[in-house]
Amino acid sequence: MKDNRLKLAGIVLTGVVILGTFVYAITIQPTAYGDMDFPYYELQTFSSYGELTEFLGSSSYQYSSYDWRTLGGGSMDKSFEATAAPDGMNFDESGGETVDYSQTNVQVAGVDEPDVVKTDGTYLYIVSNGKIIIVKAYPTEDADIECEITFNDSMYVQNVFISDLRLVVFAETYDYSVYKGGAIDEMSSSVWYGSPNTYIKIFDLEDITNPVLVKDIVVGGSYSGARMIEDFVYVITTQYSYNYDIPDGDQVVVPQIMVDDEIKEVPLSDIHYVDIPEKSSTLTNIVSVNIHDDADEVHAEVFLLGNSHTLYVSKSNIYVVYSTGYYDYVMLEELIDELLMPTLPESIKEEFELVDTLSLEEYQKKTVTEWILQNYVDSMDENQKQAIAKAIVRQTERTIIHRISIADGEIQYEAQGSIPGFVQNQFSLSEYDGHLRVSTTIEGWMVRYYLSSIESQNNVYVLDMDLEIVGSLEDLASGEQIYATRFIGDKCYLVTFKQIDPFFVIDLSEPTNPEVLGELKIPGYSTYLHPYDETHIIGIGRDDEKVKISLFDVSDLENPIELSKYEIENDDEDWYWAQSSALYEHKAFLFDKEKNLMVIPVGDYSKESAYVFDISVEGGIELKGTITHDLEVEPEEEDDPWDDYYYTGNYGNSIKRTLYIEDALYTVSDNMVKMNDLETLEEINGITLV
Repeated sequence: MKDNRLKLAGIVLTGVVILGTFVYAITIQPTAYGDMDFPYYELQTFSSYGELTEFLGSSSYQYSSYDWRTLGGGSMDKSFEATAAPDGMNFDESGGETVDYSQTNVQVAGVDEPDVVKTDGTYLYIVSNGKIIIVKAYPTEDADIECEITFNDSMYVQNVFISDLRLVVFAETYDYSVYKGGAIDEMSSSVWYGSPNTYIKIFDLEDITNPVLVKDIVVGGSYSGARMIEDFVYVITTQYSYNYDIPDGDQVVVPQIMVDDEIKEVPLSDIHYVDIPEKSSTLTNIVSVNIHDDADEVHAEVFLLGNSHTLYVSKSNIYVVYSTGYYDYVMLEELIDELLMPTLPESIKEEFELVDTLSLEEYQKKTVTEWILQNYVDSMDENQKQAIAKAIVRQTERTIIHRISIADGEIQYEAQGSIPGFVQNQFSLSEYDGHLRVSTTIEGWMVRYYLSSIESQNNVYVLDMDLEIVGSLEDLASGEQIYATRFIGDKCYLVTFKQIDPFFVIDLSEPTNPEVLGELKIPGYSTYLHPYDETHIIGIGRDDEKVKISLFDVSDLENPIELSKYEIENDDEDWYWAQSSALYEHKAFLFDKEKNLMVIPVGDYSKESAYVFDISVEGGIELKGTITHDLEVEPEEEDDPWDDYYYTGNYGNSIKRTLYIEDALYTVSDNMVKMNDLETLEEINGITLV
């Protein structure tokens, strides 16, 4: 026992693993390593703001600087100035005439997503160069700028919603630590790091030439996203983790929001935390506001959940999702106890047990434990190494999901769950018929340096509303990773990629028994999948340096085929790869089945043009034409010295969104709006925005 203790201490002192330090004479038998139950952490509230303050400052957490004085380090900013200057049917206010126009491409019907360009069928609401430009768009012959809403230079406008006569603007500001004479301001004897504020500004558009600010809300944290369901807008902000010290024993953190210059404290009953073991976490603020009833109270809830990075919203739930590869010594010890200990030789068990008795920091114990594990598996064959590595990585690479119900502005925490692997984006999740379906990839990078390199594994999980796993389909396309997921009804369409593009059709009609129905292997891959109809799927992706568009026929679920494809090469000799913002931003994708219309922006890193396609099952994918913006803009400053060091490009003429109103196709860049005939693509009109 003493010798073993000396061995372990020697490893810590030298910091070097000497192969052969642990020599085990073992007869190794093939072993199956199962799963362990992932812990469920109860949602809790604080008994006092002092308890919240202590929790934020505790040594087991490194939380963000929740600036209890001014929400996020800054004061409310009301400086703005209004200066005159899914397929939808809209009723014109004056005559009741219906207008046919496209709407933002969203993931869930009935759940609107904010964007940098919105339309109500008459006007365009454009976020451009830090301001909102309202353009009279229909009829095209009357097109003109109606007004601009400007903000001060410290405010970054993100995107907007439009609903009847209400415009909702989302913006951020950033603040930084205060220094005086090279020293930190002693106002609090504390280091307070800058934290952004999120602004929610609601304008009434009764007079379109003079928008009136009717509600101004400030929420601490960076803007994570928003959704609009009927009259209510739900906004999520995130305050990330940094070190900070509580000013002194007499001051406490009190979360607040600001509504029309009035500070509102968030009640303790609306501040929730999950006491997870991670060394860092975040504050997730969820605010709901009725944008049509100015008297309705703004509702705010604060959740300390973890490092959220993906947001998925159905009509009745917000899913806050984060993936983690973190584990500490305590977690590793539990993994070894539950997964490996029953099969280990006594000598190895003693080594692991001794680690817990050493006078070491937790991170040192973790390192020593990993060294013991590394030397143990070095004596195994590759299959046995893989089995142990997979068992551990399934518990350490996890996606944590929190379900928060929403209804008429009410916000209620409901459940949490955990599944192996990492999600890709919001399309990795889908709620359907009382279940949440999720696709993940296990990458294995957390154990490569001390155990074994394992091939990536792709999975689809079905969870109930308590976020318990009820069905799973695991280890799809080993060695590849998920590039695109689309859940449509009781089917899942999945694209993985390494060298070729396997396109999977997965049946989820029995939630407890997901099943692969068909698979298609073709060159390239898709990063975005969009339903054409019930039996056809559009894929936007790449094939080497080209942008690739595919039309998949899934009418025979067991034998999907690529019915048609179109590839776009970059014709600019200065750039090798063709680019498209539709590869990673679904709102840049325009599609209308009845019109056989599909439009995506394609170009290079500095400028994208609108590629307009005819798309149909009978005719496949055919390029109809392209629309380009070529407005020449005089630079604001001549002979900018930075031009010699950085490529400034032609970003202002890069088309970022396309839409249609009646028979006109509108293309929008920061520099201009161009209107073309939807059938012939002949230019009709244009408006300069700069």
